[in-house]
Amino acid sequence: ENDVTEKSIEPVKVFSEKELIREIEKIGATLVPEQDWSVRIAAMQRLEGLVFG
Repeated sequence: ENDVTEKSIEPVKVFSEKELIREIEKIGATLVPEQDWSVRIAAMQRLEGLVFG
């Protein structure tokens, strides 16, 4: 079974404050209740990648 919650998280590297703000705004726009659950999980994994990066 494909469980998206067990996908390994790749670090996301950003090289400027502007780029970081853009990434966080994009993630925030995705984390709305109207979005499909799998889309919101992917956004949270992207956020985790930013922390690791």
